[in-house]
Amino acid sequence: MTRAHPLDPLLNPRSVALVGASPRPNTVGNWMLQTFLAGGYEGDLYLVNPRYEELAGQPCFPSLGALPSTPDMAILNVNSARMETLFNEAIDAGVKALTIFDNCRLENEASPTLLERLNSRAREAGIAVCGGNSMGYYHLDQGVHASFYVADHLKPGHITLIAHSGSVFTVLVHNDQRFRFNLAVSAGQEIGATVDVYIDYALELPTTRVIALFIEAIRNPEAFIAALEKAQARNVPVVACKVGRTEKSAKLALTHCGAMAGDDAVYDAIFDRYGVLRARALDEMMATVLLLSQCGCPGPGGLAAVTDSGGLRGQFIDLAEDAGVPFATLSPDVITKLRARLPFALEAVNPLDAAGPIQSGFGDIFRDCLHLMMNNADTAIGAFEFDARDDGAYAESFIDLAKSIPKHFSKPFFIFNSFGAAQNTRLAQDLLEAGVPLLNGAEEALKAVKHALAWREHGTRARSVVEPAVNEATVAKWRKRLLAGPTLTEADGLSLLRDFGIPVVQTQVADSEEALLAAANNIGYPVALKSAHPDLHHKSDAGGVHLGLTDPIALASAYKELCATLGFNVTVQAMAPHGVELAFGFLNDAQFGPIVMVSAGGTLVELLEDKVCALAPFDQAEARRLVDRLRLRPMLDGMRGSPAANVDRLAKALVRFSVLARALSDCLTEVDVNPVIANSDECLAVDSLVITTTSYQQTPPPNST
Repeated sequence: MTRAHPLDPLLNPRSVALVGASPRPNTVGNWMLQTFLAGGYEGDLYLVNPRYEELAGQPCFPSLGALPSTPDMAILNVNSARMETLFNEAIDAGVKALTIFDNCRLENEASPTLLERLNSRAREAGIAVCGGNSMGYYHLDQGVHASFYVADHLKPGHITLIAHSGSVFTVLVHNDQRFRFNLAVSAGQEIGATVDVYIDYALELPTTRVIALFIEAIRNPEAFIAALEKAQARNVPVVACKVGRTEKSAKLALTHCGAMAGDDAVYDAIFDRYGVLRARALDEMMATVLLLSQCGCPGPGGLAAVTDSGGLRGQFIDLAEDAGVPFATLSPDVITKLRARLPFALEAVNPLDAAGPIQSGFGDIFRDCLHLMMNNADTAIGAFEFDARDDGAYAESFIDLAKSIPKHFSKPFFIFNSFGAAQNTRLAQDLLEAGVPLLNGAEEALKAVKHALAWREHGTRARSVVEPAVNEATVAKWRKRLLAGPTLTEADGLSLLRDFGIPVVQTQVADSEEALLAAANNIGYPVALKSAHPDLHHKSDAGGVHLGLTDPIALASAYKELCATLGFNVTVQAMAPHGVELAFGFLNDAQFGPIVMVSAGGTLVELLEDKVCALAPFDQAEARRLVDRLRLRPMLDGMRGSPAANVDRLAKALVRFSVLARALSDCLTEVDVNPVIANSDECLAVDSLVITTTSYQQTPPPNST
């Protein structure tokens, strides 16, 4: 690290005090002492415990104030009842950083709680704190083992791990030495240092090649975004396992968008914007970081694999299709050479089964085929599958072959065992010394490859450049209207969209039969009739919509029916043209701001669960990419004789919607535009529900949902 960093006193301290160190076996104080000593720390170490004058051959001091000099960092191994006193004593003594294992909670405590008081004091003093409720950290580059789990068996590597969960921290660091860390942090309650600061610190370490995050929540959103931007700029991939994705949004969502998006969709949008690779479980995350820490980013093309089993190759092909991992296309020249080298009856295809009769030259066939596959122009990343285990029967030649591949090829390459529980920790460490990762489980290996290819694609994606903002007069006009109230009607909502450049279906309002018939004559039959009750959020659910009314008699009859249950105020619209139904949505997240959603539309919007979200605003290229990710995307190309939709116009409308979301995010809570009709000629918004910051608390009528 070339410059001073705010976390230097915490993670790279020149001197450390272990408060609560103890000689008593099977105590945290003793484990902490043994762990720290075993790490090989070369700075000044002070032991603090008033019960002892000497520990582990070193003097022991009664208090922090009795130390001969002030340490950079102190580990406070005390319980909650004593924590605040020692916390304040450390700050008053000039200690610059603290590590806390205790959960900092008192029974029946009143507000402000102990944790709140410690947070406040840490902010006032400007000190970094790892914890509370933390397992500490290991800075393996510097030999600082600030934990109570002895880790002298660990070898330094290129993975930075930052975990809110202490159990995840210990599980990942201590179970399998094929995962090698330069820095591993159990962030805990983040009293004085949040995830973003640890990410920033890791990005300053020359040994960091990939960052793994196990996160529960983000406490400093703006700084978190800045840290992700920095990782993106430095081409360091971030792999995140974010838990809590099935929890409902903390606030009541009144629109389909709010109900569908919730908190987790916000994280999806953030991760997508900044190239964070999201893993659903620890196995997926660690397989991905292992691959990226050794192999780097793949180039153009797909996956080429050589296996020693036809059956496992078949499974691999099935799983690759499930995961969406593309296989490299073999050139005619490579196919010809493979055919000449393979034993009888084996096909020259990718993935390749090269397992012929086990006889002299068996390993040479794998060597030659693997070299041909790696040399193939469309190969971005290579894989070699065999029963890689610590006591393999005939694996020695395969292991030597695997170790030689990085010497001949610069492309990413890895070994995998199709069985996830394969016993191969020793072999994995041996291969790692040659720069070859060994992954367990075909499915996890493919997930890792998919993430590596996604990181490549993110690197080639142009940074989003937002189209020019709308006229400031338009923004000022609608901000005034939205903040003043009352609640916007559907017609008002469509006017809002139209003013921001989003095409809308022709619409008029009426409050009497005479006005209604005049509006219909002006629009032209057939028409749609909808209730304009100001608090009716989803009209079709309450019987508030009549479609395809072809004449004045039918229109008048439908109007009388609506008046009897939902009032005289109505909206009359031209019937929407045929096309693919989509929906646009906006949710103003309390932490990260405006999030835009595009999804399948119509009455099945929630049932289909076909949606993607993005941070607003974004440009035309980003809008196209969002639309392309929808499962309904093939419908926009035309199906069963229907013409293809104009995707460019759809994307443009989505861009304008994202601009609206950003421009008015201070006075909008949610917006639901459903359906949006996309066909070969146009893209039209048909219905709009706008929830403003002033209308959000209004109670809907009994018949609404």
